[in-house]
Amino acid sequence: MKIEELRKGPHLSASSIESYIECSLSYRFSRIDNLKPEFLSDNMEFGKCIHQALADFHQERMIGTILTRDQLQERFVYYWTVRASENEEIRYRSENSFESFLEQGKSLLETYHDSFSDNTTVLAIEEPFSFTIENLPVPIVGIMDLVEEDEQENIVITDFKSAAKSYTDNDVNKNSQLTLYQIACRSNGYHDRNIILKLDCLIKTKTPQFKRYYTARNRMDEIKAEKKIIQVWKGITKGVFIPNDTSWKCDSCFFKTACNDWYRQAA
Repeated sequence: MKIEELRKGPHLSASSIESYIECSLSYRFSRIDNLKPEFLSDNMEFGKCIHQALADFHQERMIGTILTRDQLQERFVYYWTVRASENEEIRYRSENSFESFLEQGKSLLETYHDSFSDNTTVLAIEEPFSFTIENLPVPIVGIMDLVEEDEQENIVITDFKSAAKSYTDNDVNKNSQLTLYQIACRSNGYHDRNIILKLDCLIKTKTPQFKRYYTARNRMDEIKAEKKIIQVWKGITKGVFIPNDTSWKCDSCFFKTACNDWYRQAA
């Protein structure tokens, strides 16, 4: 089933769960009130285009083709130009611009291509999933960026990331999205397989870097995630929406005006 079909009914996803935990009032503005964001994030739009180019790269691998470095860069240039050229909704930070992201994306993908080794078999790209957990009346839905099988017949699930700095071990080991990917994988045909989780991270430092982070989850990690999800759903259904104005994301929130209005109404 396509992801659009899975998203039609009530559901949760990795991003919605993280959004509620980070700032439940922002979650309400976005996913219940369906308010339009006041602007688009330059880094988020850039990351989407990097993601699309990498998806194309691995889609070609499925049919036995390896894109050249230039071809991979061309895919990004196309996606970034379509998405961002003359798009006045994108708010650029002072150090960023359409042109600087264009060059940065090409450099990052050059680094990725130079680091690539074709020693796995691609099973799926942009793989939609849906699974249920006990005591939760709605499914968890989402998309796994890349699913592969390695030479030892392990299932390898990869999430693509672009980031300003390297991840710490704690960042990787506590990544909730990867935990959901594992549960989804076990719920959809791979319950008897060894699963390896991986972040492929393009790092936007002055000299672009590509880092690959491996991690794993045990059953206790899954239980913790499931219990947290149930509590998130309870908060949503009971109308518990609390602003988190201590978050580092607060100053660049997409719903600043709506949040200020909420405070005035509450007073």
